[in-house]
Amino acid sequence: LRDIAYTSDKAKAGKNILVLGEDQKLYFQQIKAALSLLGVSAPEVVHYSFVLLSEGKMSTRKGKVVLLEDFMKEALDKAKKELAKRYSRVDNSLAKKIAYGAIKYSMLKISAEKNVTFDWETALNFEGDSGPYIQYAHARICSILRKHGKRPDKPAAFTEKEEINLLRKLASFNDIIDESAMHLKLHLIANYLYELSQLFNEFYHSCPVLNAEPAIREARLALIDMIRQTLNNGLSVLGIEAPEKM
Repeated sequence: LRDIAYTSDKAKAGKNILVLGEDQKLYFQQIKAALSLLGVSAPEVVHYSFVLLSEGKMSTRKGKVVLLEDFMKEALDKAKKELAKRYSRVDNSLAKKIAYGAIKYSMLKISAEKNVTFDWETALNFEGDSGPYIQYAHARICSILRKHGKRPDKPAAFTEKEEINLLRKLASFNDIIDESAMHLKLHLIANYLYELSQLFNEFYHSCPVLNAEPAIREARLALIDMIRQTLNNGLSVLGIEAPEKM
């Protein structure tokens, strides 16, 4: 009765979206049936599957409970250790951005109806399908632009296949956002950002930027600036911060 009253009131505000675990499917059908009898439109529902740890599913009945506070603390500790491998000084603020981004991305990159098997090594991998990988691509572009020292001019014509692949990918961003919003599928955005980061890294290793001829350099700087902005926008939609230094 409480949920029926809450949902009825919530429906007055406009678009109504409900996020539930997959074990709540029957319960939602019961709520939906009751709302139908009352003449109230049921909310759009997204059923998320379970988050599994390496050792299996969390269960309150079996005592396999992981508190969110402890989980986030462990993420932060592991992110600090990863940064300590790379830098002489660990930035606590940066570690937090990486840690929380790693958790969010690991869960959001999987389609809602599939189980998420959370693994620390995969989540904090700077070279795989992970939040830190995308954050690092963004930070690398920021570093290049800082070295250049001024805002790049408008892009000229591009001829290299890596450049054209990036332009095509950038052009599809709005469509991905629209499709994600229409079907309530956040994993489409996460997957897009990973693919864009991969294409950028392929471009970065094949096409000189700062050392290119002046006209080409300006065009490529403008191109990577567009990539930076797109990565920033996409991560923001997912609730993940985009560090400028890593």
